[in-house]
Amino acid sequence: MRVCLVYFSQTGNTQKIAQAIQEQMAEAAGDCAMLRLEEADPAIFSNYDLVGCGLPAFYFREPINVNHFFNDMPGQGTAGRPKPFFFFVTHGGTPGDVYSRIDRLAASRGLETLGFFQCLGVDTYPPFADRKPLTAQGHPDQKDLFQARTFAKDIIHRAGVYLDRGELKRPKIPGNWISRTVAGLFSERKIRLRMRQHLLPAKKIRQNKCTLCGLCLESCPQGIISLNPYPVIDQSNCIACYHCQRICPAGAIECDWRIFKLMTGEYFRPGKKGTSLD
Repeated sequence: MRVCLVYFSQTGNTQKIAQAIQEQMAEAAGDCAMLRLEEADPAIFSNYDLVGCGLPAFYFREPINVNHFFNDMPGQGTAGRPKPFFFFVTHGGTPGDVYSRIDRLAASRGLETLGFFQCLGVDTYPPFADRKPLTAQGHPDQKDLFQARTFAKDIIHRAGVYLDRGELKRPKIPGNWISRTVAGLFSERKIRLRMRQHLLPAKKIRQNKCTLCGLCLESCPQGIISLNPYPVIDQSNCIACYHCQRICPAGAIECDWRIFKLMTGEYFRPGKKGTSLD
């Protein structure tokens, strides 16, 4: 059985789960290719019998680049039978509608979901990065990795049954009208709108702090940052991950999160001292 998984990970949470799943699947199936989404051709799944995708939940749904990966993918499946598919998600506690959205995206490309795995991943999204402790701190932990390996072994078994006999017991995919409504507030079009409205803040480059290290350019999943000589960001193709701000060692990429924190109730969380917009 030829197996391939593609994953998107910025802080390492999803990558840890991807590695655990890949190792177990390689052992059970004899081989399992693993690629970062940024390096994967959307047509890559056509070369494999069993395929999977790993991702973090962004804004209660899949990241924009993951959505594009599926939409750019050619149809899968052969002889009228969908190709077996699995997925795994890391999140800080609010996955929203990501499960049903990935299931629907997969189905639109001729993929049949055999199962999915989810676990917590420490949340370092910039407006919440000053929480003490961080949300889901310590995850994925060893228990999460053990469960991921168990999931991988089970998926290989299910895929064998499906490919040999066409038998499948579809998993129950979480999701309802509430999760769909919330996720709908953060579609690609609406994220672009919220960036223009500054509800999702603009990124300001502080040239007096920037060391021209190029780390933001190297780490951007969209490849939309250039140096001229200071960082220039093509906001029109930004997926609002704010990873550039998160990883800048000099703090040269600044964002004003006050409106966002106010709207999300961050200033009023238990343990916060006062409600000053700082």
